Amino acid sequence: MAENDQPLLMSVRQEQGAVFLALSTGEVFELAPDSVPDRLPQAGECVDSPLLLEIQMAAERKGIARRLFTLLDRRLQPVARVREKLLAEGFSSQGIDAVLEQMTAQGIYSDRTFAEAWCRDCLLTRAVGRNYLISKLRAKKVPGPVAANAAQEVLDPVREAELAHHAAAQKWSKSSGRTGQVGGPDRKAEAKVIRFLQGRGFSIGLAVKATRDTKPGMESDMEYEG
Repeated sequence: MAENDQPLLMSVRQEQGAVFLALSTGEVFELAPDSVPDRLPQAGECVDSPLLLEIQMAAERKGIARRLFTLLDRRLQPVARVREKLLAEGFSSQGIDAVLEQMTAQGIYSDRTFAEAWCRDCLLTRAVGRNYLISKLRAKKVPGPVAANAAQEVLDPVREAELAHHAAAQKWSKSSGRTGQVGGPDRKAEAKVIRFLQGRGFSIGLAVKATRDTKPGMESDMEYEG
């Protein structure tokens, strides 16, 4: 140990994508090349307390980034969920936030990335509207503006109308209502389809139009593709 119990920097080793700093305490810190402190001493010189803390924090960020990529390699997840997992594993809030901000700035990973990917996957299997996508994303703790923007980006008005008509046609095919009838049964069947479409996240205006356009005996002016 050096004077005042300050550790010595024993060696600096650089490998692809990482820099390893070995101290006289036996500790070895792995840092990203761009996070190596500018005032790093020469081998054999003391590492003061502020510099040691800077090295420790940089090493933690490197560990967080590695763990983050491992989590995302298994399944894309919202930022809030990833942050909870990293906190539970003992990483500091400060370090986690720094890495997440860097990932967002570099366009590598963000709630927007997750939200758009999730919306695309959802639309592969379900005919739903924007409100449905937004609601599900908010339940996953994606911020409201991010959820709304992602839903709008992935589901444009034309595509949403196609999906509404497709969902309405399928619902009508299962309905016991019949056109040409006056009164209760026919109106009830129509209201049921409208409610169904609203539950799928389509606006009331689109739900009504799609329901009436696809009502048995009516010729729809929209066709679902895909």
